[in-house]
Amino acid sequence: MPFSSYETLPHADPSFPIIFHLDQLTRLGGGVAAHWHESIELLYCISGTARITADMETQSMCAGEISVINSGTLHYITIEPGCDCQYYCLIVDPSLLSEVPLENRVFQKQISDPAVQTYYRQIIEEMEKKPPCYKEAVKNWTQLLFIELYRRYSSQNHLESSTHQPEMVKKAILYLRENFRDSVTIDEVCSHAGFSKYYFCRVFKKVTGRSVMEYVNYLRCAHARRLLESGGCNISECAFQSGFSDISYFTKVFKKQTGFLPSQIKKRSF
Repeated sequence: MPFSSYETLPHADPSFPIIFHLDQLTRLGGGVAAHWHESIELLYCISGTARITADMETQSMCAGEISVINSGTLHYITIEPGCDCQYYCLIVDPSLLSEVPLENRVFQKQISDPAVQTYYRQIIEEMEKKPPCYKEAVKNWTQLLFIELYRRYSSQNHLESSTHQPEMVKKAILYLRENFRDSVTIDEVCSHAGFSKYYFCRVFKKVTGRSVMEYVNYLRCAHARRLLESGGCNISECAFQSGFSDISYFTKVFKKQTGFLPSQIKKRSF
């Protein structure tokens, strides 16, 4: 989570091309590392404050607002100091929006429109209560939401990237995602990206908010957490399978990244 984008978005039910979940970022270990995908993402903040950085532009995400992350945008989320933040995440595959003319359109990044919020709250209610035919209802509400966005909050995309930096970082992220379990070095990443070490490291930090090795550790800890939640292996095995060679170091990094010790991660009931 073949790459046309960094984060591929699997759908368990192909007839329901929507990903929806409630996320919480905490001051102990909150944040979502830089990634991108072809699907449009709508975040509805219900409490607290966070920061969204999309293609090097940062904006606040506050309670009661809907933040839009346009297709193909490299983005990450960080927590405001001393705050927690809770928000719903709705990611819509383009196949559901085939009747809405979205080609070469971009959406306004921050929306406080009560009508748009009403559509989003209907989706929340259907997804949480799951009444009969809720999936069809969610698809209908989602299409209505995007029609409203298209009519009132979209514009022609006349902007061309004025810098190669996001594309360079995307290329590096793909490489890191494929190799984070190995003993990857900064020199190897720089060589793959095709830029000098000084320039690349400075730009990577600027675009993602993390150093290269901080990003590698994020990927490793995210993978280790999935292994721990699956219950298929113990802590040592999870650490080694995620690219860590030292258990003490793994525990220290995992606590810093997630806010929890590995032993505090519980197996999920699937």
